Amino acid sequence: MVKVKLIQVIKWIVLGLLAVLFVSPLLFMLAASFKSDQQIFTQQNIAQSFNPFNGVGLANYQYVFEHTPFFTYLMNSVIITTCSVVLSVLVNSMAAYSLLRFPWRHKQVLLLGLLALLIIPFEAIVLPLVFVVTNLPWLAFENGEFSLSFSWFNSLQVQIIPELANPFFIYLIYQYLKNIPKDYEEAALLDGASIWKIYFSIVLPLAKPILATVAILTFLRSWNAYLLPVLVAQAQEVRPLMPGMQQFFGHSTSWGAIMAYASLISLPVLILFCILQKYFVSGIQGGIRR
Repeated sequence: MVKVKLIQVIKWIVLGLLAVLFVSPLLFMLAASFKSDQQIFTQQNIAQSFNPFNGVGLANYQYVFEHTPFFTYLMNSVIITTCSVVLSVLVNSMAAYSLLRFPWRHKQVLLLGLLALLIIPFEAIVLPLVFVVTNLPWLAFENGEFSLSFSWFNSLQVQIIPELANPFFIYLIYQYLKNIPKDYEEAALLDGASIWKIYFSIVLPLAKPILATVAILTFLRSWNAYLLPVLVAQAQEVRPLMPGMQQFFGHSTSWGAIMAYASLISLPVLILFCILQKYFVSGIQGGIRR
C-alpha cells in the first residue's frame, strides 16, 4: 500500500514538473508583456523574470492598440474562425457519416485516398489553391445591391471556404461513429424520420466528444492561419490577427509590445481549451480506441 502511494506521489511530481515546463513560456510571455525591453533582457533572476508587477504596467498594451488596428484584426479572426469551426464540423461530419452509412462502392479505396491526402503538405498546394479561389465567382452585397464578382481576393470567404473539408477530420469522425449502434437510427427510420432528422437529432448529439475535438483543432488551425491569409488577404480591412502580428512586428522594435500582442491573441485559445478540455481528451481517446 505504501509502495503504491509512493508511486502515485512520484507520478504527480513528475507530471507537475512537466506542466511547469510547458506552461513556463506562456507565463514568461505574459510577464514580459508588462515590461520594457531593458527589463526583459536585464532581469536574469527567475523570480524577476516571471514577475509582471515590476514593469511598465499596461503601456505595452496601449502601444499595441494605438499603433495597429487590433480590433479590426480581432473581428476578422473571430468571424473567420467562427464560420470555419461551424462549417468544418458540419461538412466533415456529413462526409464521415455518408461514408459510414451510405452504400458507397469501393469505400475502402475512398478511405485510403483520404489517408493518402494527409501526406501532401499544404505548402505544396497553396499556390494552385490561391490561383483557383481568387478567380471564382461570388455574389457580393454592397451599397444595398447584389453584385457578381469574379475574384475572392481580399475577402473573408477566401480565408474560410478553401480549408473546410479536411481528410484527417473526416477519418477521425468516421472512426468514432463506427461504434455508435445503428439501433437508434433504425428506430428513427421506422418512426418515419428523415435522414436529415436522424443526422441532426441522433448522430450529432452522440458524437459530441469527437465534434468538440474537431472544433478545437479547427479553431487552432483557423486562428493561427498565416500562409493563406498572407497570400489572399493583403487589404487591412480583411486581415486577421496572425498576418497583422507580422506587420506589427515589422513596424515595432519593442519586444514588450510584441509580447503584449502575442498575449492578446493567445488568450482566446487558452480560454476555449479550458472550456472544452474534457471533450477534447475524450474525443481523441475515443477516436484512437475505435
